[in-house]
Amino acid sequence: MKFVKTLIVLSAAFFSSAAVAELSEQYDTVEALMSAHQDYPPLGDTFEMLDADKPHYRLSKITVANDLEEVVYYENWRAAVYGIYNVFAHTPIEQVTVTATPLEVESLMNRDQARLLDDQSVTLQISREEAYEALASLIDIGSLSDVKEVTEYGYQWSDDFNSVYYESQQPGLDALISELFQYCIDGC
Repeated sequence: MKFVKTLIVLSAAFFSSAAVAELSEQYDTVEALMSAHQDYPPLGDTFEMLDADKPHYRLSKITVANDLEEVVYYENWRAAVYGIYNVFAHTPIEQVTVTATPLEVESLMNRDQARLLDDQSVTLQISREEAYEALASLIDIGSLSDVKEVTEYGYQWSDDFNSVYYESQQPGLDALISELFQYCIDGC
């Protein structure tokens, strides 16, 4: 019986470590990852580290004042999803809190009057294991590193991950939002 318990513990440890990021492009911190990838550069007010110890950070997709509400909604959720799955794929971090808040500008040529749309913020607190389970319920993945694939342009989202990253694909972003909704802080 003791052997069976030991085997169960070792199996759990092995499968837990399998969910840890396995990509060769690894970073120790969220700041290092964001700086290297430049998808949300801090100088454009699209990335802000709110608490490096936890970590808790804000990502903001730029939106134009006259964008459709639906476009702003999906772009904001894509920012949240990016903040979860890109970080878990490229860092050893075990839990994150991501706040996604649209950053509205008058026009792409006039970014001087940018303002955060706090009323449309979503904040999720999620562990690596929870993020894996949410995604694995929708697409076939063996670990969180499966969200990325090597291309001639570096690491990009995999085709399977794109099927939940965009609302026009199947199962679609709405399905992933439904899975992630339970990790929202103060509602979404």
